[in-house]
Amino acid sequence: MRRGANLALAALLGAAASLLCSNAFAYCSEPSAPSCASSFGEFGDQWEFDRCKREMESYKDDVENFIGCNNDEAEAAIRKARDDSESAKSEYNDAVEAFNRRAGN
Repeated sequence: MRRGANLALAALLGAAASLLCSNAFAYCSEPSAPSCASSFGEFGDQWEFDRCKREMESYKDDVENFIGCNNDEAEAAIRKARDDSESAKSEYNDAVEAFNRRAGN
């Protein structure tokens, strides 16, 4: 049954590669850092500093949401790859059984 294990592994790797090359992460939008963070020179006044600080706090939240989204998408991709592998393995086993019946085994 080593051939079946190899087939299952090949199916898993193929499914994973397919998912990584697809738009599996299309729903996760990576945020951009606020331009105020990298502007040249010091802040002009307290208002400018406070505004940029709020933008940085919002950016932090956006980055955390992006990371969570990517993790969710990756977990979904892994689940799909496992399901696809199990399906391929089951189909292979069914074909082997059908072959063996035809062969009289």
